[in-house]
Amino acid sequence: MSALTKPEQAGADPVTGGAAAYRAQLRNRQDAYLRRMMSLCAQAHPHARQVLRQQGLSPDDFRTVDDITKLPPMTKQDYMRDPERYRLDPNRAAELSLEERTLADIVYTSGSSGEPTPFYDTVHDRYARIDLMARATRIAGIGPDDTVMNLFPLSAVPHQGFLSATWGPMAVGAKLLSALTGRAYRGFPVHRRMDEAIDLIERERATVLWGITSYVRRVILRAETLGRDLSAARLVMAMGEPCPTAMRDDMRARLMAMGSPQVTVNNGYGMTELMGPATECRENGGAHLPAPEQFHFEIVDPDTYAPVPDGERGLLLFTHLNRRGTVLLRYVAGDAVARTHEQCPHCGRYEPRFLGSPFRVDGLTKVKGTLVNPALLLERLSGLLSRGVREYQVVITRESPDDPLSADVLRVRAACAESQRSRLGQEIAAAVVAETEIRPEIEFLPADGFGEIAGGYKFKRFVDERTD
Repeated sequence: MSALTKPEQAGADPVTGGAAAYRAQLRNRQDAYLRRMMSLCAQAHPHARQVLRQQGLSPDDFRTVDDITKLPPMTKQDYMRDPERYRLDPNRAAELSLEERTLADIVYTSGSSGEPTPFYDTVHDRYARIDLMARATRIAGIGPDDTVMNLFPLSAVPHQGFLSATWGPMAVGAKLLSALTGRAYRGFPVHRRMDEAIDLIERERATVLWGITSYVRRVILRAETLGRDLSAARLVMAMGEPCPTAMRDDMRARLMAMGSPQVTVNNGYGMTELMGPATECRENGGAHLPAPEQFHFEIVDPDTYAPVPDGERGLLLFTHLNRRGTVLLRYVAGDAVARTHEQCPHCGRYEPRFLGSPFRVDGLTKVKGTLVNPALLLERLSGLLSRGVREYQVVITRESPDDPLSADVLRVRAACAESQRSRLGQEIAAAVVAETEIRPEIEFLPADGFGEIAGGYKFKRFVDERTD
């Protein structure tokens, strides 16, 4: 099937026909993919076969995506317990093409235990991933004139971020650089240090910096300290972690101080199971779903699983409609999101968009009897990045770590210059009290005190030591 009609190809007025025609075309494509997907699942995906048998269902019971609700939701914990049960058994699907049954990549996702869980891509899925990333990259405004620096680490297990920042630029014809940072591996000296990556950014005049939010910012801070020229950088693709407005403003100001005339910071939303991020066409304009025909998304009430209206937050569930390797049906992503099907007022595209910043539904936690939303607390603290805080972390612990009945403690670790600690201590305390009504303990670190950000994949900005 060809790609969905783009707005500029629709040949219809976007108010009277274009958006409606797009939605109808998208729905028809999703329905067709679902019918094929359920037939294949019933034949060659062990978990799906078992669920269909238990529910007394057959592929003929799935004619449109509305029929997805006949299946029970599944969680990440279900998937992590036995990922092989969600993987295609090619021996049970002899009619599949070579591309559909040939294993191409194993990408890994981590759960709360940190144990990596494999996510299998066949060649069919690799092509789907490249198509998705080509569209996501174009939505972000990256093209053949750009030089993209992939700042995701070359890490112990293959992960989605590195693939996204590789396939996306390649698919749109941009020049691609890879920092290859990360923890050194004995015997193969392939990794670069951060300073070497900065040398490459400067020498090759990289226009796009693409990586984990906290690490990209650390690269910018280091380049600023070294007095480097990053004047070619025009776009930061800050992925994998939230990037609130204050953090965007901080990175933008630092890059402009190094000579860049104008900087956009794009914060996408994605996960391994989605094969790539939803990306913004402009800052805070909503994250476009770049290949919506590959998925069926449900936004539901977390208690009743009833659908919620467009524009309202709810629990995100999604179903793969056109995969072959690992296939997930009614997968509970664990995030609260809002979605709209309205045409984008900024770029005119018709794809659905996620609005606002998603946050973990199970991330809410009680501290001293007060319900705390970590996402909102971290967003408030990010405002201090422009006031002298180089980096920060929130830790929830107990007065006596070995005593589960002792009182809770909310501690903020802040890296800053020693001369600024008195002022920042007051500002940090005020920010935490304003958001949580809890007075925090404050632990100051040297300005470079969060060196672990450079070595890992994602920096844990919120840590609950009572459960971790």
